[in-house]
Amino acid sequence: MRAPTMLIAALLLLQPRAAAAQSVTPPDALIVAMAQQFVLEHFQRLPEQHFDIAFDIVNIHPQPEPNHWAVIGGFMADAGASNYRPHAYGVAMRLVCADHDKLECWQLEKLVIDRKIILNN
Repeated sequence: MRAPTMLIAALLLLQPRAAAAQSVTPPDALIVAMAQQFVLEHFQRLPEQHFDIAFDIVNIHPQPEPNHWAVIGGFMADAGASNYRPHAYGVAMRLVCADHDKLECWQLEKLVIDRKIILNN
């Protein structure tokens, strides 16, 4: 009888650690990188345009819901003839699985570029 009790106690001690490991907040740099990847993917879908983008200013805004972030930032895009123009973007996204290093664990919910709504889920 003692062995099952110790096994249950060990499982109970490990359970909070496993839950805590899944709720670890990704580093800010990773949150920004995922948001910028969503912006890049938007421009890669436009076959008539090839953008050379350099990201600059960025702000991360954690949302009240767990694993949700809004990222607001800016980038410079090549407008042709080495002429760069400033642009702004906003991304609302959420983490949908525990492996936050993988792009497929992030879901894009809203995308705004230069005050134009691109996606609004």
